[in-house]
Formats: sequence, C-alpha cells, structure tokens
Amino acid sequence: MSMERSDNAAAGVIVGIGVIGFALSYEALYTAAVAAGMDSTLAYGYPLIVEGFVTIATWTAYRLRDRGWKATAYPWLLAVAFFGYSLWVNATPDTLLGPVVRGVPSVALGFAVHLFTQLRKKRNAEPVALVELLDDEETEEPLSDEPWPAWEPPAEQPALPLASSTFKAEKPRPASEHAAVRAWARSNGFAVKETGRMPRKVYAAFEKAHP
Repeated sequence: MSMERSDNAAAGVIVGIGVIGFALSYEALYTAAVAAGMDSTLAYGYPLIVEGFVTIATWTAYRLRDRGWKATAYPWLLAVAFFGYSLWVNATPDTLLGPVVRGVPSVALGFAVHLFTQLRKKRNAEPVALVELLDDEETEEPLSDEPWPAWEPPAEQPALPLASSTFKAEKPRPASEHAAVRAWARSNGFAVKETGRMPRKVYAAFEKAHP
C-alpha cells in the first residue's frame, strides 16, 4: 500500500472516530440540556454549541499559529475548557448544576464573537515589506585615483537617403478643371462634396475617361 493510500485510510479512520464520538456525546449533552429545564426542541442545538466550539477554537489556534504562542494560547485554552465541560457531562452527568448548563450558551456566544474578530484580524492583516537599510560604505562607490578618460566626439551618423529624384510633384490644377471633374463625378455616381479637395481616384477615373 502506498503512502498516499495509507494517509487516506488513516484520515478515514479519524473521521469515523470523530463522527461516532460526536454521536455518543450528542446524546449526553442533549439529555443534560433537557434535564436543566431547556425546551426539548431547542435542546437539539445544545450539543452543537459545546462540541462545535471545541472545533472552532482548535481551528482558530491553528490559523494563528504563525503569530506566536501568545496568540494561540487563548483559543487553545477555550478549546480545552469546552472539551473538559463535554467530558464532565459525559462522565458524571449526575453532578451537573442546572444554572451551569443553562449558562453555557451565553458564555459560548461571547467567546465565539471574540474568536471571530481574531480570525478577521488575521485575514485583513497585510504583510509589511521591510526595507533593508544598507550602510553608506556599501552604497557609495569608491573613488578612483586614475585620470578621467579623454573625451571623444560621438560617431557620425550615416546621412539619410534623399527622396528619389524620379518623384514628380503634382502640378496644380486650374479651378475650371476642378469644376469639370466635380460635375463629371456626380453624373457618373461618385459622391463628392460641394467644396474641398476630391479623392485622387476621382481624378484618375476622369483622366481615364478623357485621355
């Protein structure tokens, strides 16, 4: 059997033990709540308060483990206290006092709210980046006794190629030709404006039609 399968099997056994143990403890805590005068319907939630608080306190201690033992001592103490109360109920239910049983939910509520604030504080805490300060001796560059290098002029940049001499500038067209081209373009389906420069393709079409 591989190590992973062994771990899965062990985890399954642990879960089974936890479920069976909770079921047996549930009955004892429910009976104690009813005997203390609680409503039989609401008493079904009493074991969840006790055993659930043990679970949430243990989880809080685990989440705060990187903040030192001072941060985890408080939730661990609460987990042990409620575990001890559960053990008391299961072991010697005849010695329980009614006021103690009825006061547990109020005590658990106050501690649960405080543990919730501790978890929120842990989640919202942003890590602060520490800037390492270096000594002046490490940051300053040592001065050299060698002479400064001689100044050299920058290298000459190659001359940019001139525009090709074969390019011929377009000759300006007379106003009468513009008007004739504009009228011909409209009659042949070209969309041209009343004023302004017309597209080059219009002139090309006009010259092709009038060689």
